[in-house]
Amino acid sequence: MLTLFYGTYLSLIVGAVPLNVGNANIGSDDQLRQTAIQDFSKTKLFKMDSVFYVTLYDTVHKVDQQRIDQHNVKSVIGKVYPAIIAVDIGATNFKYLFDTTARMDMQNKGIPTRVFEKDGRLFLWRDRHCPLTDSTLKELNKFHLVERGTKKDLDRFLFFGIDDSKRGAHYYFCRNNLSTYKRVITNKAIGYYDPPNVKCKQ
Repeated sequence: MLTLFYGTYLSLIVGAVPLNVGNANIGSDDQLRQTAIQDFSKTKLFKMDSVFYVTLYDTVHKVDQQRIDQHNVKSVIGKVYPAIIAVDIGATNFKYLFDTTARMDMQNKGIPTRVFEKDGRLFLWRDRHCPLTDSTLKELNKFHLVERGTKKDLDRFLFFGIDDSKRGAHYYFCRNNLSTYKRVITNKAIGYYDPPNVKCKQ
């Protein structure tokens, strides 16, 4: 089934409740992403698509449903898992707008600023500590992920389709031991199911 989502890929993963997507330790964040990407490259999902978005969750929350009235519910933050850091890797076909009227460091906040290519597959994410560079833009262009225009063209990029039956890989790392992790292959978003027991030491 094809479902429409508003905003960037992040809105798909987060849903109605914002999970904490952090960059508290840039070195550790890069280590987590690289570990996840290396493991992901050994899965069947790696060969099924060519572009993948990588999202890091500094703290994982369970998303619960709270009833508002007889016909409506809303999503609320449920149980918190402070010992776990998660990384999500999922295929994406989203295209990004490069504003031809703005400087490289003033591009819209949705465009990825970090990329990593492995065996002809591109992994991308946005790093608020890292501005968009010519080399990153070159990689995005190589995979036909960028269209040029002005801010008035941004509306064309606010809705995109994604197959919600498609599976992605979630990696759950122990905060106090980043070498300990478990992988889950699922079509559910992080926060919408119970994370695995990574057996993190307190």
